[in-house]
Amino acid sequence: MTLTLQLGARPLGAVENLDVSTTHEPGGAVEHWRARLVLSAATPALAEAALADLRARAGETGDLKLLTGATVLRELAAAQCRQGPRLAGIKAASPMPEAVHGPCRVELALEATLQDAASVVQSHRFTVRRAAVAGAPARLVVHGRVLLRAGEDPAAHEATVIAAPAPGFRRLRQVTTRDTAAPALDYEAEDEQVFSLLPAGVDDGHVIRALVITPEGNRVQVTGGFFAGPGALARALELQPSNALHARVTNNEQSRRVDFEFHELLSRPLHAGLLARAETLSFVTTRRVIDHALLGPGLAAWRQQVGAAITEITQEGSAVGETAHPSPPAPLYPADVIERRVEYSFPDAAAPADRRFVTRWRIRMRGVSERPATAPEAP
Repeated sequence: MTLTLQLGARPLGAVENLDVSTTHEPGGAVEHWRARLVLSAATPALAEAALADLRARAGETGDLKLLTGATVLRELAAAQCRQGPRLAGIKAASPMPEAVHGPCRVELALEATLQDAASVVQSHRFTVRRAAVAGAPARLVVHGRVLLRAGEDPAAHEATVIAAPAPGFRRLRQVTTRDTAAPALDYEAEDEQVFSLLPAGVDDGHVIRALVITPEGNRVQVTGGFFAGPGALARALELQPSNALHARVTNNEQSRRVDFEFHELLSRPLHAGLLARAETLSFVTTRRVIDHALLGPGLAAWRQQVGAAITEITQEGSAVGETAHPSPPAPLYPADVIERRVEYSFPDAAAPADRRFVTRWRIRMRGVSERPATAPEAP
């Protein structure tokens, strides 16, 4: 009985000894065939030609069979392997004999990486690293390598084998390298923790809210930030308050980035329909005096007061209404009014809310006698 080793459609030679083993490696299970062949030829030249032909087949792949006659004792089909079977090494086990009919022994190494034909992913290895910087959101960096079934296109499975960001994280960066020969897919993904989900149609961005107290004591909320993505402009306009004091929206259509800033008055109305009100009172008391010249050297000057001291009061301020102009207040001393001035702004619908319905007043009052200065009281 003669044993023959065959690779593809051509035999390798008569087998004297065959050793088969399987090792498990990160890339999958690898089956190794170690065979000792006997090359016999009528002349040394023919034996050298047979050995040269065998060495020329190094790296050849195909179905691997161990035959006895036409009977297959063991077979390793290429369809069962992700790589191989391949003729990996050829080594002459003994020197070329001097005798014409002396045999030549050759050691062959064949190997194949096995695969599960029912699974697209043969192996998936990855590492996860957490990076944290003070003042910045936590980040997860994932490095991975995916081994696929023979004949698969790595690009076709990229979306399924690379895991999506975990809940509460968003993907900042993803880099992939495709190896169609293996086939394999190497990737690196970086995800950032988010505390608030971005609105629909927005890929990136942030919103910052600040509370500002104006010199008049009003509370103004400033909402600013940027959105990037196909729905960035629509989502930014949704944040604009109806009573915005100031609105600025900048849209970059090339990068699909929208920068925005809105000012909203948060001060509670002092009265129904009133957004803001400010008023000041000033009291100026004057006396009319005459300084007479000196009567002589060393004598004191003589100051004469004419009439009684009088006080002039100025009452001025402004008020902002929600839907109409507020009325000016009544004079503090109606009987002493000598001048009253009232101004109303034009109610332009395009003007901000704090400039649409504005009333300003200035009232001058002059008493016939001196009046004490009294501080205004809050309404």
